[in-house]
Amino acid sequence: MQLNPLIAQYKSSWRMSLVFAFLAIAFGAISGFFTVDFNNPAYILFGLVGLVAFIVTIVSVEFGLLFLVFITYARVSDIVVHFHGAPSVAQAFIALLLLTVLIRWVVFKEKPIGWEMPAILLGLYGLVGLASVITAENTDLVLYKLSNYIKDVLVTLVVVVLIKRPPILRSVSWALLSAGIFMGTLSVYQYMTGTFTNNYGGFAQTDFQNIVGETNNYRLGGPIGDANFYAQIMLVLVPIALERMLHERKFALKILAGWAAVVTLLTVIFTFSRGGFVGLAISLLILAYFNPPRPVDMVFLLGLGIGLSFFVPATYFDRILSLNSLLPGQNGGGINIREDKSIQGRASQVLTAWSMIRQYPLLGVGMNNFSSRYQEFSKEIGLAPSASARSLHNLYLEVAAETGILGFSSFFMIIWLTIRSILNAWKIFRDELADDYANLTGGLAAGVGGYLMAAFFVHAAYPRQFYLLIGIVFALPIIAEKVKLDMNRKKV
Repeated sequence: MQLNPLIAQYKSSWRMSLVFAFLAIAFGAISGFFTVDFNNPAYILFGLVGLVAFIVTIVSVEFGLLFLVFITYARVSDIVVHFHGAPSVAQAFIALLLLTVLIRWVVFKEKPIGWEMPAILLGLYGLVGLASVITAENTDLVLYKLSNYIKDVLVTLVVVVLIKRPPILRSVSWALLSAGIFMGTLSVYQYMTGTFTNNYGGFAQTDFQNIVGETNNYRLGGPIGDANFYAQIMLVLVPIALERMLHERKFALKILAGWAAVVTLLTVIFTFSRGGFVGLAISLLILAYFNPPRPVDMVFLLGLGIGLSFFVPATYFDRILSLNSLLPGQNGGGINIREDKSIQGRASQVLTAWSMIRQYPLLGVGMNNFSSRYQEFSKEIGLAPSASARSLHNLYLEVAAETGILGFSSFFMIIWLTIRSILNAWKIFRDELADDYANLTGGLAAGVGGYLMAAFFVHAAYPRQFYLLIGIVFALPIIAEKVKLDMNRKKV
Protein backbone atom coordinates (compact mmCIF):
# COMPACT_ATOMS: atom_id res chain seq x y z
CA MET A 1 0.00 0.00 0.00
CA GLN A 2 3.00 2.31 0.57
CA LEU A 3 4.66 1.48 -2.73
CA ASN A 4 2.61 3.85 -4.92
CA PRO A 5 3.53 7.01 -2.96
CA LEU A 6 7.19 6.02 -3.17
CA ILE A 7 6.94 5.52 -6.92
CA ALA A 8 5.16 8.86 -7.32
CA GLN A 9 7.80 10.56 -5.21
CA TYR A 10 10.54 8.96 -7.32
CA LYS A 11 8.90 10.10 -10.57
CA SER A 12 8.48 13.60 -9.23
CA SER A 13 12.12 13.69 -8.17
CA TRP A 14 13.20 12.41 -11.58
CA ARG A 15 11.19 15.03 -13.38
CA MET A 16 12.50 17.85 -11.25
CA SER A 17 16.06 16.59 -11.79
CA LEU A 18 15.58 16.93 -15.52
CA VAL A 19 14.24 20.43 -15.13
CA PHE A 20 17.13 21.56 -12.93
CA ALA A 21 19.64 19.90 -15.25
CA PHE A 22 18.18 21.90 -18.11
CA LEU A 23 18.40 25.07 -16.03
CA ALA A 24 22.04 24.40 -15.15
CA ILE A 25 23.03 23.85 -18.78
CA ALA A 26 21.19 26.93 -19.98
CA PHE A 27 22.56 29.12 -17.19
CA GLY A 28 26.09 27.92 -17.92
CA ALA A 29 25.70 28.69 -21.63
CA ILE A 30 24.47 32.21 -20.93
CA SER A 31 27.22 32.84 -18.39
CA GLY A 32 29.81 31.67 -20.91
CA PHE A 33 28.39 34.05 -23.48
CA PHE A 34 28.73 36.98 -21.07
CA THR A 35 32.33 35.97 -20.36
CA VAL A 36 33.27 36.03 -24.05
CA ASP A 37 31.46 39.29 -24.95
CA PHE A 38 31.76 41.11 -21.66
CA ASN A 39 33.30 44.19 -23.27
CA ASN A 40 30.20 44.95 -25.35
CA PRO A 41 27.83 47.17 -23.27
CA ALA A 42 24.84 46.35 -25.48
CA TYR A 43 25.45 42.64 -25.02
CA ILE A 44 25.63 43.09 -21.27
CA LEU A 45 22.46 45.21 -21.02
CA PHE A 46 20.27 43.10 -23.28
CA GLY A 47 21.86 39.91 -22.03
CA LEU A 48 21.05 40.69 -18.40
CA VAL A 49 17.46 41.56 -19.31
CA GLY A 50 17.21 38.32 -21.25
CA LEU A 51 18.70 36.37 -18.34
CA VAL A 52 16.19 37.80 -15.88
CA ALA A 53 13.36 37.04 -18.32
CA PHE A 54 14.75 33.54 -18.78
CA ILE A 55 14.82 32.81 -15.04
CA VAL A 56 11.34 34.23 -14.44
CA THR A 57 10.01 32.28 -17.42
CA ILE A 58 11.18 29.01 -15.92
CA VAL A 59 9.31 29.89 -12.74
CA SER A 60 6.24 31.15 -14.63
CA VAL A 61 5.93 30.26 -18.31
CA GLU A 62 2.99 32.67 -18.53
CA PHE A 63 5.36 35.54 -17.81
CA GLY A 64 7.45 34.26 -20.69
CA LEU A 65 4.39 34.52 -22.92
CA LEU A 66 3.83 38.15 -21.92
CA PHE A 67 7.50 38.95 -22.48
CA LEU A 68 7.29 37.35 -25.94
CA VAL A 69 4.19 39.38 -26.80
CA PHE A 70 5.91 42.63 -25.82
CA ILE A 71 9.26 42.08 -27.55
CA THR A 72 7.56 40.74 -30.69
CA TYR A 73 5.08 43.57 -31.11
CA ALA A 74 7.67 46.27 -30.34
CA ARG A 75 10.29 44.54 -32.54
CA VAL A 76 12.78 44.64 -29.66
CA SER A 77 14.83 41.74 -30.97
CA ASP A 78 15.21 43.19 -34.48
CA ILE A 79 16.25 46.55 -33.07
CA VAL A 80 18.92 45.15 -30.75
CA VAL A 81 20.31 43.07 -33.62
CA HIS A 82 20.36 45.73 -36.35
CA PHE A 83 21.10 48.84 -34.28
CA HIS A 84 23.17 47.49 -31.38
CA GLY A 85 24.86 44.39 -32.74
CA ALA A 86 23.47 42.15 -30.01
CA PRO A 87 22.32 38.58 -30.67
CA SER A 88 18.66 37.86 -31.43
CA VAL A 89 16.56 37.88 -28.27
CA ALA A 90 13.43 36.52 -29.93
CA GLN A 91 14.93 33.39 -31.46
CA ALA A 92 16.48 32.24 -28.19
CA PHE A 93 13.33 33.07 -26.26
CA ILE A 94 11.02 31.25 -28.66
CA ALA A 95 13.31 28.22 -28.43
CA LEU A 96 13.13 28.46 -24.62
CA LEU A 97 9.32 28.60 -24.66
CA LEU A 98 9.08 25.68 -27.08
CA LEU A 99 11.43 23.65 -24.89
CA THR A 100 9.40 24.58 -21.82
CA VAL A 101 6.19 23.46 -23.52
CA LEU A 102 7.86 20.19 -24.53
CA ILE A 103 9.15 19.54 -21.01
CA ARG A 104 5.72 20.24 -19.49
CA TRP A 105 4.18 17.87 -22.06
CA VAL A 106 6.64 14.98 -21.76
CA VAL A 107 7.64 15.24 -18.12
CA PHE A 108 4.57 16.68 -16.42
CA LYS A 109 1.95 15.32 -18.87
CA GLU A 110 0.52 18.78 -19.59
CA LYS A 111 -0.62 18.12 -23.13
CA PRO A 112 -0.93 21.30 -25.24
CA ILE A 113 -4.34 21.80 -26.82
CA GLY A 114 -5.86 23.96 -29.54
CA TRP A 115 -2.82 24.06 -31.81
CA GLU A 116 -3.76 21.30 -34.26
CA MET A 117 -6.06 23.16 -36.67
CA PRO A 118 -3.90 26.32 -36.80
CA ALA A 119 -0.85 24.13 -37.42
CA ILE A 120 -2.60 22.32 -40.28
CA LEU A 121 -3.74 25.50 -42.04
CA LEU A 122 -0.47 27.35 -41.49
CA GLY A 123 1.44 24.28 -42.62
CA LEU A 124 -0.69 24.00 -45.75
CA TYR A 125 0.10 27.57 -46.76
CA GLY A 126 3.79 26.90 -46.12
CA LEU A 127 3.70 23.81 -48.33
CA VAL A 128 2.11 25.77 -51.18
CA GLY A 129 4.82 28.39 -50.75
CA LEU A 130 7.45 25.67 -50.98
CA ALA A 131 5.79 24.27 -54.09
CA SER A 132 5.97 27.71 -55.71
CA VAL A 133 9.69 27.15 -56.27
CA ILE A 134 8.52 25.32 -59.39
CA THR A 135 7.52 28.60 -61.03
CA ALA A 136 9.90 30.93 -59.16
CA GLU A 137 12.65 32.66 -61.09
CA ASN A 138 14.64 33.20 -57.88
CA THR A 139 14.36 30.17 -55.60
CA ASP A 140 16.61 31.76 -52.95
CA LEU A 141 13.94 34.40 -52.34
CA VAL A 142 11.36 31.66 -51.81
CA LEU A 143 13.52 29.80 -49.31
CA TYR A 144 14.36 33.02 -47.44
CA LYS A 145 10.66 33.89 -47.10
CA LEU A 146 9.86 30.35 -45.98
CA SER A 147 12.54 30.39 -43.29
CA ASN A 148 11.01 33.55 -41.81
CA TYR A 149 7.52 32.09 -42.22
CA ILE A 150 8.49 29.06 -40.12
CA LYS A 151 9.58 31.42 -37.32
CA ASP A 152 6.27 33.26 -37.58
CA VAL A 153 4.33 29.99 -37.37
CA LEU A 154 6.27 28.98 -34.27
CA VAL A 155 5.29 32.28 -32.64
CA THR A 156 1.64 31.60 -33.47
CA LEU A 157 1.67 28.06 -32.08
CA VAL A 158 3.58 29.02 -28.91
CA VAL A 159 1.01 31.74 -28.19
CA VAL A 160 -1.92 29.36 -28.82
CA VAL A 161 -0.48 26.74 -26.49
CA LEU A 162 0.47 29.11 -23.66
CA ILE A 163 -2.81 31.03 -23.42
CA LYS A 164 -4.35 28.30 -21.31
CA ARG A 165 -6.22 30.19 -18.60
CA PRO A 166 -8.90 32.88 -19.08
CA PRO A 167 -7.11 35.53 -16.96
CA ILE A 168 -4.10 35.29 -19.27
CA LEU A 169 -6.18 36.83 -22.04
CA ARG A 170 -6.41 40.08 -20.08
CA SER A 171 -2.69 39.99 -19.35
CA VAL A 172 -1.87 39.44 -23.03
CA SER A 173 -4.05 42.42 -23.97
CA TRP A 174 -2.14 44.55 -21.49
CA ALA A 175 1.17 43.26 -22.84
CA LEU A 176 0.09 44.52 -26.26
CA LEU A 177 -0.94 47.87 -24.78
CA SER A 178 2.38 48.10 -22.94
CA ALA A 179 4.16 47.77 -26.27
CA GLY A 180 1.82 50.43 -27.67
CA ILE A 181 2.51 52.80 -24.80
CA PHE A 182 6.26 52.32 -25.23
CA MET A 183 6.27 52.89 -29.00
CA GLY A 184 3.50 55.49 -29.06
CA THR A 185 4.88 57.66 -26.27
CA LEU A 186 8.28 57.72 -27.93
CA SER A 187 6.75 58.56 -31.33
CA VAL A 188 4.47 61.32 -30.02
CA TYR A 189 7.36 62.87 -28.08
CA GLN A 190 9.53 62.71 -31.19
CA TYR A 191 6.89 64.44 -33.34
CA MET A 192 6.00 67.09 -30.78
CA THR A 193 9.65 68.00 -30.16
CA GLY A 194 10.67 67.75 -33.82
CA THR A 195 13.61 65.45 -33.02
CA PHE A 196 13.24 63.52 -36.26
CA THR A 197 16.95 62.91 -36.76
CA ASN A 198 17.17 61.07 -33.44
CA ASN A 199 15.98 57.48 -33.87
CA TYR A 200 16.02 56.89 -30.09
CA GLY A 201 18.01 53.68 -30.23
CA GLY A 202 16.21 52.50 -33.37
CA PHE A 203 12.73 52.56 -31.85
CA ALA A 204 11.70 55.86 -33.47
CA GLN A 205 12.84 55.89 -37.09
CA THR A 206 11.55 58.49 -39.55
CA ASP A 207 11.61 59.25 -43.25
CA PHE A 208 11.26 62.58 -45.07
CA GLN A 209 8.63 61.98 -47.77
CA ASN A 210 6.00 63.65 -49.88
CA ILE A 211 2.74 64.24 -48.00
CA VAL A 212 0.47 65.77 -50.63
CA GLY A 213 1.05 67.93 -53.71
CA GLU A 214 4.31 69.86 -53.21
CA THR A 215 4.31 69.42 -49.43
CA ASN A 216 6.98 67.21 -47.84
CA ASN A 217 7.41 66.31 -44.20
CA TYR A 218 8.72 63.66 -41.83
CA ARG A 219 6.63 60.51 -41.45
CA LEU A 220 7.07 58.36 -38.35
CA GLY A 221 8.25 54.78 -38.84
CA GLY A 222 8.81 53.67 -35.23
CA PRO A 223 10.84 50.47 -34.75
CA ILE A 224 9.75 49.26 -38.20
CA GLY A 225 11.15 52.15 -40.21
CA ASP A 226 8.24 52.39 -42.65
CA ALA A 227 5.30 54.70 -41.95
CA ASN A 228 2.60 52.55 -43.56
CA PHE A 229 3.58 49.34 -41.78
CA TYR A 230 4.00 51.22 -38.50
CA ALA A 231 0.50 52.65 -38.85
CA GLN A 232 -0.84 49.17 -39.51
CA ILE A 233 0.47 47.68 -36.26
CA MET A 234 -0.37 50.74 -34.16
CA LEU A 235 -3.98 51.06 -35.34
CA VAL A 236 -4.60 47.56 -33.96
CA LEU A 237 -3.97 48.85 -30.45
CA VAL A 238 -6.35 51.82 -30.62
CA PRO A 239 -9.63 49.83 -30.26
CA ILE A 240 -8.05 47.51 -27.69
CA ALA A 241 -7.03 50.55 -25.62
CA LEU A 242 -10.44 52.21 -26.01
CA GLU A 243 -12.22 49.03 -24.95
CA ARG A 244 -10.06 48.70 -21.83
CA MET A 245 -10.49 52.40 -21.05
CA LEU A 246 -14.27 51.98 -21.08
CA HIS A 247 -14.53 48.64 -19.27
CA GLU A 248 -11.64 48.31 -16.81
CA ARG A 249 -12.90 48.45 -13.23
CA LYS A 250 -9.79 49.96 -11.65
CA PHE A 251 -9.38 53.68 -12.20
CA ALA A 252 -5.58 53.40 -12.55
CA LEU A 253 -5.98 50.90 -15.38
CA LYS A 254 -8.53 53.14 -17.07
CA ILE A 255 -5.98 55.97 -17.03
CA LEU A 256 -3.29 53.67 -18.39
CA ALA A 257 -5.60 52.47 -21.16
CA GLY A 258 -6.50 56.09 -21.97
CA TRP A 259 -2.80 56.89 -22.25
CA ALA A 260 -2.40 53.97 -24.66
CA ALA A 261 -5.40 55.11 -26.72
CA VAL A 262 -4.12 58.67 -27.05
CA VAL A 263 -0.52 57.89 -28.03
CA THR A 264 -1.40 55.04 -30.41
CA LEU A 265 -4.07 57.14 -32.15
CA LEU A 266 -1.76 60.14 -32.53
CA THR A 267 1.00 57.86 -33.79
CA VAL A 268 -1.26 56.54 -36.55
CA ILE A 269 -2.00 60.15 -37.53
CA PHE A 270 1.66 61.20 -37.48
CA THR A 271 2.54 58.43 -39.93
CA PHE A 272 0.35 60.20 -42.55
CA SER A 273 -0.69 56.75 -43.77
CA ARG A 274 -3.85 56.71 -45.86
CA GLY A 275 -4.13 52.94 -45.49
CA GLY A 276 -3.71 53.39 -41.75
CA PHE A 277 -6.58 55.88 -41.72
CA VAL A 278 -8.91 53.49 -43.57
CA GLY A 279 -7.91 50.59 -41.33
CA LEU A 280 -8.44 52.69 -38.20
CA ALA A 281 -11.90 53.79 -39.36
CA ILE A 282 -12.93 50.19 -40.01
CA SER A 283 -11.54 49.04 -36.65
CA LEU A 284 -13.59 51.65 -34.80
CA LEU A 285 -16.74 50.57 -36.64
CA ILE A 286 -16.08 46.93 -35.69
CA LEU A 287 -15.48 47.99 -32.07
CA ALA A 288 -18.84 49.80 -32.06
CA TYR A 289 -20.52 46.63 -33.29
CA PHE A 290 -19.03 44.33 -30.66
CA ASN A 291 -19.09 46.94 -27.89
CA PRO A 292 -21.99 49.35 -28.54
CA PRO A 293 -21.04 52.54 -26.66
CA ARG A 294 -23.40 53.93 -24.05
CA PRO A 295 -24.52 57.59 -24.30
CA VAL A 296 -22.04 58.56 -21.59
CA ASP A 297 -19.29 56.77 -23.52
CA MET A 298 -20.21 58.65 -26.68
CA VAL A 299 -19.97 62.00 -24.89
CA PHE A 300 -16.59 61.09 -23.43
CA LEU A 301 -15.21 59.80 -26.74
CA LEU A 302 -16.48 62.87 -28.56
CA GLY A 303 -14.70 65.11 -26.08
CA LEU A 304 -11.53 63.05 -26.44
CA GLY A 305 -11.72 63.32 -30.21
CA ILE A 306 -12.19 67.09 -30.12
CA GLY A 307 -9.23 67.45 -27.78
CA LEU A 308 -6.96 65.34 -29.96
CA SER A 309 -8.02 67.18 -33.12
CA PHE A 310 -5.91 70.17 -32.04
CA PHE A 311 -2.78 68.02 -32.43
CA VAL A 312 -3.60 66.86 -35.97
CA PRO A 313 -1.48 68.56 -38.68
CA ALA A 314 -3.49 70.39 -41.36
CA THR A 315 -1.60 68.51 -44.07
CA TYR A 316 -2.92 65.24 -42.65
CA PHE A 317 -6.47 66.15 -43.70
CA ASP A 318 -5.20 67.16 -47.15
CA ARG A 319 -3.51 63.78 -47.54
CA ILE A 320 -6.57 61.83 -46.41
CA LEU A 321 -8.81 63.84 -48.74
CA SER A 322 -6.56 62.84 -51.62
CA LEU A 323 -8.25 59.42 -51.39
CA ASN A 324 -11.22 61.22 -52.96
CA SER A 325 -9.46 60.96 -56.32
CA LEU A 326 -10.00 57.20 -56.29
CA LEU A 327 -13.78 57.57 -56.28
CA PRO A 328 -15.62 57.29 -59.61
CA GLY A 329 -16.27 60.62 -61.31
CA GLN A 330 -13.97 62.64 -59.01
CA ASN A 331 -11.69 64.87 -61.07
CA GLY A 332 -11.27 68.22 -59.41
CA GLY A 333 -12.01 67.53 -55.77
CA GLY A 334 -8.98 65.46 -54.95
CA ILE A 335 -5.52 64.77 -56.28
CA ASN A 336 -5.70 63.35 -59.81
CA ILE A 337 -4.31 59.86 -60.11
CA ARG A 338 -1.93 61.05 -62.84
CA GLU A 339 -0.55 63.69 -60.47
CA ASP A 340 -0.27 61.55 -57.33
CA LYS A 341 2.81 59.41 -57.92
CA SER A 342 2.01 57.21 -54.91
CA ILE A 343 -1.48 56.31 -56.15
CA GLN A 344 -0.22 56.00 -59.71
CA GLY A 345 2.52 53.60 -58.63
CA ARG A 346 0.10 51.46 -56.65
CA ALA A 347 -2.29 51.28 -59.58
CA SER A 348 0.57 49.99 -61.70
CA GLN A 349 1.40 47.38 -59.05
CA VAL A 350 -2.20 46.12 -58.94
CA LEU A 351 -2.41 45.78 -62.72
CA THR A 352 0.96 44.05 -62.77
CA ALA A 353 -0.22 41.58 -60.13
CA TRP A 354 -3.29 40.72 -62.22
CA SER A 355 -1.01 40.09 -65.18
CA MET A 356 1.06 37.66 -63.08
CA ILE A 357 -2.05 35.87 -61.85
CA ARG A 358 -3.31 35.38 -65.40
CA GLN A 359 -0.01 33.89 -66.57
CA TYR A 360 0.69 31.80 -63.43
CA PRO A 361 -2.76 31.01 -62.01
CA LEU A 362 -1.95 27.87 -60.00
CA LEU A 363 1.24 28.60 -58.04
CA GLY A 364 1.96 32.22 -58.96
CA VAL A 365 5.38 33.61 -59.83
CA GLY A 366 6.89 32.19 -56.64
CA MET A 367 6.74 33.28 -53.01
CA ASN A 368 8.65 36.54 -52.48
CA ASN A 369 9.25 36.93 -56.23
CA PHE A 370 6.88 39.80 -57.09
CA SER A 371 9.49 42.53 -56.65
CA SER A 372 12.14 40.79 -58.72
CA ARG A 373 9.71 40.33 -61.63
CA TYR A 374 7.85 43.62 -61.37
CA GLN A 375 9.79 45.37 -64.12
CA GLU A 376 9.30 42.45 -66.51
CA PHE A 377 5.51 42.43 -66.13
CA SER A 378 4.92 46.17 -65.60
CA LYS A 379 6.31 47.03 -69.04
CA GLU A 380 3.04 45.77 -70.50
CA ILE A 381 1.08 48.17 -68.27
CA GLY A 382 3.07 51.36 -68.89
CA LEU A 383 1.31 53.32 -66.12
CA ALA A 384 4.29 53.86 -63.82
CA PRO A 385 7.51 52.62 -65.41
CA SER A 386 10.23 52.00 -62.84
CA ALA A 387 13.94 51.35 -63.10
CA SER A 388 13.91 49.45 -59.82
CA ALA A 389 12.03 46.55 -58.27
CA ARG A 390 8.81 47.38 -56.44
CA SER A 391 6.77 45.60 -53.81
CA LEU A 392 3.03 45.13 -54.17
CA HIS A 393 1.13 47.27 -51.67
CA ASN A 394 -1.69 44.79 -51.20
CA LEU A 395 -1.26 41.69 -49.06
CA TYR A 396 -4.05 39.69 -50.70
CA LEU A 397 -2.99 40.39 -54.28
CA GLU A 398 0.59 39.68 -53.25
CA VAL A 399 -0.39 36.24 -51.96
CA ALA A 400 -2.37 35.53 -55.14
CA ALA A 401 0.38 36.78 -57.48
CA GLU A 402 3.17 34.93 -55.70
CA THR A 403 1.45 31.65 -54.75
CA GLY A 404 -1.49 31.49 -57.15
CA ILE A 405 -4.96 30.14 -56.50
CA LEU A 406 -3.62 27.41 -54.22
CA GLY A 407 -1.75 29.85 -52.01
CA PHE A 408 -4.58 32.36 -51.90
CA SER A 409 -7.08 29.63 -50.97
CA SER A 410 -4.92 28.31 -48.12
CA PHE A 411 -4.24 31.86 -46.87
CA PHE A 412 -7.96 32.63 -47.02
CA MET A 413 -8.58 29.56 -44.83
CA ILE A 414 -6.26 31.07 -42.21
CA ILE A 415 -8.27 34.31 -42.32
CA TRP A 416 -11.50 32.27 -42.15
CA LEU A 417 -10.29 30.45 -39.02
CA THR A 418 -9.36 33.81 -37.51
CA ILE A 419 -12.83 35.25 -38.07
CA ARG A 420 -14.57 32.07 -36.94
CA SER A 421 -12.50 31.91 -33.74
CA ILE A 422 -13.48 35.48 -32.87
CA LEU A 423 -17.19 35.04 -33.56
CA ASN A 424 -17.50 31.68 -31.79
CA ALA A 425 -15.65 32.88 -28.70
CA TRP A 426 -17.59 36.15 -28.54
CA LYS A 427 -20.91 34.27 -28.76
CA ILE A 428 -19.93 31.91 -25.94
CA PHE A 429 -18.74 34.76 -23.72
CA ARG A 430 -21.93 36.68 -24.35
CA ASP A 431 -24.19 33.65 -23.74
CA GLU A 432 -22.38 32.89 -20.49
CA LEU A 433 -22.63 36.54 -19.39
CA ALA A 434 -18.83 36.75 -19.23
CA ASP A 435 -18.95 40.43 -20.14
CA ASP A 436 -15.29 41.24 -19.53
CA TYR A 437 -14.09 38.50 -21.88
CA ALA A 438 -16.74 39.42 -24.47
CA ASN A 439 -15.50 43.02 -24.34
CA LEU A 440 -11.87 41.92 -24.65
CA THR A 441 -12.78 39.79 -27.65
CA GLY A 442 -14.55 42.76 -29.24
CA GLY A 443 -11.43 44.91 -28.84
CA LEU A 444 -9.22 42.22 -30.36
CA ALA A 445 -11.70 41.69 -33.19
CA ALA A 446 -11.65 45.40 -34.00
CA GLY A 447 -7.86 45.52 -33.94
CA VAL A 448 -7.43 42.46 -36.16
CA GLY A 449 -10.18 43.69 -38.49
CA GLY A 450 -8.42 47.04 -38.88
CA TYR A 451 -5.13 45.27 -39.59
CA LEU A 452 -6.75 43.13 -42.30
CA MET A 453 -8.32 46.21 -43.88
CA ALA A 454 -5.00 48.08 -43.86
CA ALA A 455 -3.47 45.02 -45.56
CA PHE A 456 -5.23 46.16 -48.74
CA PHE A 457 -2.63 48.96 -48.82
CA VAL A 458 0.57 47.19 -47.71
CA HIS A 459 2.29 43.87 -48.39
CA ALA A 460 3.68 41.26 -46.00
CA ALA A 461 7.12 42.76 -45.37
CA TYR A 462 6.69 42.66 -41.55
CA PRO A 463 4.26 39.82 -40.81
CA ARG A 464 5.49 38.83 -37.33
CA GLN A 465 2.94 41.01 -35.53
CA PHE A 466 0.14 39.53 -37.65
CA TYR A 467 1.04 35.97 -36.72
CA LEU A 468 1.30 36.99 -33.08
CA LEU A 469 -2.21 38.46 -33.25
CA ILE A 470 -3.78 35.43 -34.91
CA GLY A 471 -2.09 33.22 -32.32
CA ILE A 472 -3.98 35.17 -29.63
CA VAL A 473 -7.19 34.91 -31.64
CA PHE A 474 -6.79 31.15 -32.24
CA ALA A 475 -6.63 30.69 -28.46
CA LEU A 476 -9.98 32.46 -27.91
CA PRO A 477 -12.21 29.37 -28.44
CA ILE A 478 -10.14 27.44 -25.90
CA ILE A 479 -10.56 30.23 -23.35
CA ALA A 480 -14.27 30.47 -24.16
CA GLU A 481 -14.83 26.76 -23.56
CA LYS A 482 -13.03 26.96 -20.22
CA VAL A 483 -15.15 29.93 -19.18
CA LYS A 484 -18.27 28.01 -20.18
CA LEU A 485 -17.13 24.97 -18.20
CA ASP A 486 -16.44 27.12 -15.12
CA MET A 487 -19.88 28.72 -15.39
CA ASN A 488 -21.57 25.31 -15.64
CA ARG A 489 -19.71 24.09 -12.56
CA LYS A 490 -20.87 27.11 -10.58
CA LYS A 491 -24.46 26.44 -11.65
CA VAL A 492 -24.20 22.86 -10.41
